[in-house]
Amino acid sequence: MTVKLIKEFSVFVQLVKAGKMTDAARILGMSPATISQRLRHLEQELGVRLVNRNARGMKVTDEGRALFERLDGLMGDLEDTAEAVVQLAKGPHGTLRVWSTMGLGRNRIAMLVKEFIARFPEVPVQLFLGDRPYDFVSEGLDVAIAIGQPEDSSLVARKLMDNRCHLIASPQYLATHPALKTPEDLRDHECLILDCHASFKDFWPLYDDQGGQHSIKVRGKLQTDHSEVLLQWAVDGMGIALKSAWDIQPYLDDGRLVEVLPNYRPPDLDFYLVYPERKCLPAKTRVFMDFLFEKVPTGKGEH
Repeated sequence: MTVKLIKEFSVFVQLVKAGKMTDAARILGMSPATISQRLRHLEQELGVRLVNRNARGMKVTDEGRALFERLDGLMGDLEDTAEAVVQLAKGPHGTLRVWSTMGLGRNRIAMLVKEFIARFPEVPVQLFLGDRPYDFVSEGLDVAIAIGQPEDSSLVARKLMDNRCHLIASPQYLATHPALKTPEDLRDHECLILDCHASFKDFWPLYDDQGGQHSIKVRGKLQTDHSEVLLQWAVDGMGIALKSAWDIQPYLDDGRLVEVLPNYRPPDLDFYLVYPERKCLPAKTRVFMDFLFEKVPTGKGEH
């Protein structure tokens, strides 16, 4: 397909949309004679009549209508692609709206956003944090950093970082409560329950070294929808919690928390970058995602 033929396809699509030769000429900034000449050339190249025209007007043929229906979406895609290239040449710009889970957002993403705007000062960032479901449409988001892949098939997810989980408690709590040897022993303990999006809530699945699953319904007097409140309760000796390794490592290192039932592992809750499925992402979204993968180099690809 030659470039000239692509131009004539564009003229044909606009002609059909306008419905009149004179209207199409005004929109395209061409003379009616030039449009008529390009239409004849396109018909000659394809060997088919696309538009019947006379002094009273024009009527698109069945073949012309079929071609238009095929071309209309394709020409839109070409325009989007060209616009994406233009925006890339201009560089990233415009406000970027980012959503993240609360704990990761406060402890990791907020600091990375600070570095990002130092590198790309022309891209202001609005960072929203929460342990709740996110909504791209109502919140106008460009990208989300969430646990697990989205249920919405129109969204794309790329793994950002591994997120292993562990059962933990404070030494003070363990010193005053029965020893734990098996997952079933959790039923005799105060368990701190996180009730939020993508959490295990009060149903804790654990796997032993042989791959066997132990699903335990836990109980406890304390429940919250805030991951940082849960962590503080665990540090204060209020019970056993199921927490992400990245979040508790400093507390394990200094002894404020210890791992419980280390031979039984909860499932991972990996973090993903989630964004609308588009053929051409805005430059601001693309550079932000590339920046995160540069700083957190554990992504595993697109799903």
